Amino acid sequence: MGSEGEEKTEAKRLSRTRQIVKVVIPYAAVLVGALAAYYVLGLSLGTDTPLVVVPTGSMRPVIEVGDILVIQGVRPEEIRADPLNGDVIVFWQPGSNIRIVHRAIERGPLGVITKGDANSYPDFFSPVPYDLVIGRWTGIKIPYWTGLGYLALILRGELYRPLGQIIWLTIIVLVILSFRDLFSPPKRRAYP
Repeated sequence: MGSEGEEKTEAKRLSRTRQIVKVVIPYAAVLVGALAAYYVLGLSLGTDTPLVVVPTGSMRPVIEVGDILVIQGVRPEEIRADPLNGDVIVFWQPGSNIRIVHRAIERGPLGVITKGDANSYPDFFSPVPYDLVIGRWTGIKIPYWTGLGYLALILRGELYRPLGQIIWLTIIVLVILSFRDLFSPPKRRAYP
């Protein structure tokens, strides 16, 4: 009789393990797939940052808030600088951890002078040292009207600050609830 009880306990444990695996594998597959796609895109474009979401309107009308730009790596000598047709480059603002998307309007020995198309004057922090340049825009973008860029900005807390935190909290609660049923003890049937 003891052996039969142990077999039932083992069968329940295996059944619960299978249920857990069925829930965990899709989450893991989506996460690993997204990370792998981002990594491969970065390798093919020669940059660690192949996608950049635009958080401000400084490049209007060419680039809107919420556009997701596809970026490729660029060597300093390849940057085309011109006030009207210069490359749109992505770089770290000197002295900060802010990523900027502006047009290269002039090149110099110390770096590149940049300006937003919607701005009246060149950036006050110019010239941007070449080692702070992440890449240049390929001309390909996911437009703001898809909502994907806005969603990214909201989730990162750059737009509508409390809303992103509420969404993250909701996602965490839903994930916990999806796992809760797997770890709760099995319900006993009431026999009449």
